[in-house]
Amino acid sequence: MLDAAVDGSGGESEAPAVDLESLKALAHPLRVRILHVLTTQGPQTSSSLAATLGESTGSTSYHLRQLEAKGFIAEDASIGTGRERWWRRAIAPVEVWTKELADAPEGRAATATVLGAWTQHDSALLAAYVATGEERYEEPILDASRLSSRSVSLRASELHRLTRDVERLIALHLDEAAADTGDESDPVHRIQIQFNAFPID
Repeated sequence: MLDAAVDGSGGESEAPAVDLESLKALAHPLRVRILHVLTTQGPQTSSSLAATLGESTGSTSYHLRQLEAKGFIAEDASIGTGRERWWRRAIAPVEVWTKELADAPEGRAATATVLGAWTQHDSALLAAYVATGEERYEEPILDASRLSSRSVSLRASELHRLTRDVERLIALHLDEAAADTGDESDPVHRIQIQFNAFPID
């Protein structure tokens, strides 16, 4: 599922599948990176994306147009200044691995490109937090964060139940957080939730 993280393990999902033509349009390393930045950091301009990604504004502008044409992103008119367009992610989570896509060589290649680049960028965020988190954040958010990994033996049916239960739990908490007005003494941070479960034998 293509979100702030990508689920490439396959199987049915509540998220709709992206079609082959849209997937092929996304399967460019810079386009994946642009969508990743818009997902993890929020709306950006072509100039801010260029600075973040080390690209020219001409290059980011071109790839923004390609992403817009396939519905991955949209202009955020609520924060536009008239002089510079702001862009936001326009899609909800979508599945980028399905049996239908995997059955086509073009689909397999495009999925591999998207998943490979997306997970690489996710890993970079995790590595940055591990390296500098203690210096950048206060104790409450450090204590609330959690990094864990474990390896177990499960049947496919058990893994399926585990992954879908966790996804539903995450969605429930995010819905509750969206409705919570909170209090100003508990600051809001931009959080990435990484959840991966896949065979290693």
